[in-house]
Amino acid sequence: MKVGIDACCWSNGRGFGRFTRELVTHLVEGFPEHAFTLLADVATIRDGAFPDRARLVSVSTREQPTRAATAAGARSAADLMRLSRAAAHLDVDLFFFPAVYSFFPLTKRVATVVTFHDSIAEDHPALVFPGARARLFWTLKCAVARRQADRMLTVSQAARARLAQRFNVAEGVIHVVPEAAGRAFCRLDENASIDTLLARYGLPATSPLLLYVGGLSPHKNLDGLLRSVALITDTPWHLVLVGDYGADGFLACHDDLRALTSSLGLEARVTFTGFVPNNDLVALYNAATLFVMPSLDEGFGLPVVEAMACGTPVVVSARGSLPELVGDAGVLFDPTDETALGTVLRDLLGDARGRDRLRDAGLGRAAGYTWGTAAERTMQLFEEVVRGT
Repeated sequence: MKVGIDACCWSNGRGFGRFTRELVTHLVEGFPEHAFTLLADVATIRDGAFPDRARLVSVSTREQPTRAATAAGARSAADLMRLSRAAAHLDVDLFFFPAVYSFFPLTKRVATVVTFHDSIAEDHPALVFPGARARLFWTLKCAVARRQADRMLTVSQAARARLAQRFNVAEGVIHVVPEAAGRAFCRLDENASIDTLLARYGLPATSPLLLYVGGLSPHKNLDGLLRSVALITDTPWHLVLVGDYGADGFLACHDDLRALTSSLGLEARVTFTGFVPNNDLVALYNAATLFVMPSLDEGFGLPVVEAMACGTPVVVSARGSLPELVGDAGVLFDPTDETALGTVLRDLLGDARGRDRLRDAGLGRAAGYTWGTAAERTMQLFEEVVRGT
């Protein structure tokens, strides 16, 4: 089979990018009997590290698609046409979009699979889009993508159910391929590397660390997390918020979170790290006492699996895919109940045995998610679509 893939999301620093890089790499490396052509803009091809077996096709665009498709951006018709024209010249049996985020219309009929990671933009538009213009562009793009897709792909059963309901399609046309932690995310034995990391980011070596990793977008409910930890006054803690607030591209509320931190008197107990490279991120997971994901909704929640793979006990919102993701390996809470979350965190900070149980359960749970399995499920879908089944 000859497979064409939109690789424009390769440079994305959040979940779309991790999904694209990991899944495509495992497809190329795991199925050498198939030919893979990766199509992307010149800047992405130039700066990315792609699998050796893949054929690369670069397209000159005025702006990098991952920047043009941001919450406040708009992709030019000329750039979309250049990508569409390049895809039309590919000799492929199937074309795959790892994220609808960077979707462009296909002008030549070919079997097509498009990944919709979640329905958060449709379910919570006020928390995702800065205005009506951005929402309209997203709606139009998704409508064209659904029309051209022979099958849709998503990353959790919860996301599939919401997408089917939102788009009024049968769940059977949506294929589920769960994400996984990368190979680097594991338990570390070297305490020296963790000590060095704490010093680098100005984090305390004695206070228990509460860690969040992800975007600083409104639907992540980080304001609720800040108000929850402010209620914990009888035990030490330090909150670390990891997320790119400078070049993320998505609607963010970093300034509001800074202001709230100040108004709650938490400046000395909260650290905004900005973007953190993978090596440091693995060490941060290992250094953390608890990982917290307070989101109002998630399509998957990849940092949760990364935390579990590093042996970090997880406390997650009982919304979206998160209950499905952690099973009984994490503690769930209502993200709208700030008092309840504060109580859960305080209790676990004082319960070493409970944290040990969650750590062991999380390691086992994370081991069940692998990119090899994800690639196998994706290739199975490709074969079904090409056969017309």
